[in-house]
Amino acid sequence: MLKGVYRGRDVYVQNPYNSTKKYFCVQSVTVNGQTVISKPNSSALTINLSSFSLNDSLSIIVFHYSECLPKLLNPRVLQPGAGFSIVQPMADPSSIAWISTGEQDKAAYYELEKKFLEGWQVIKKVQAKGDIDNNQYSIGVVHYAGDNQFRLHYVSANLSTYSDIFEFYSAADPISFYPTDDVDELISLSKATDYQIKDMDGKLYKKGYALDIFVRDLKPGEYILIIENREEPFYKPEPEIELPPVRKRKKQ
Repeated sequence: MLKGVYRGRDVYVQNPYNSTKKYFCVQSVTVNGQTVISKPNSSALTINLSSFSLNDSLSIIVFHYSECLPKLLNPRVLQPGAGFSIVQPMADPSSIAWISTGEQDKAAYYELEKKFLEGWQVIKKVQAKGDIDNNQYSIGVVHYAGDNQFRLHYVSANLSTYSDIFEFYSAADPISFYPTDDVDELISLSKATDYQIKDMDGKLYKKGYALDIFVRDLKPGEYILIIENREEPFYKPEPEIELPPVRKRKKQ
């Protein structure tokens, strides 16, 4: 007898064949007292449990001849309490990878979050595979120069949980920009990246992803350029006023 709860997976049985007496070992299989398999003629059996709801209690009995013994191939799929967990989240120079166990909801998903100056933000969303055994994931990311912090958020119908925070240090050269002080019309970056421009009170004026950032429309004043999780101040000067040329008087 096998007891447990339904966790979204069927149970598989190895059914030996007696070549001398010409019959298979299993006579029948019942689930919660109802016969679901009778006189099977196969060495591999699937106990279909899809009619049950998640976490329904199950009692499976395999009736068989006394001189043989069938084998339950995956009894742990009915074990309650193992629960969901995110195992070994890690980052390398170009990707984020992790393993999960205990997924039960194929409609669930992961949100990869990154730590920015203003807090955690979702940068990618990944559909869950929904297998209660090990699930492996790997997605591409672009790191900032220096320290990068990440976490994973798993969201399902019945569960919302976060992984531990994990980090990656990138030894790449920081993105530079020009000009560095007074900026009239254009900020040129050494590499395209996401950016924000705020004033000294934190009001957001521009954001996007670019190699060249046009600031001609900004009013004169002090601003902060945010790139790669760092703040770089700059100043937008008053426009120069061109005076009309002085006309020389003709001598009388």
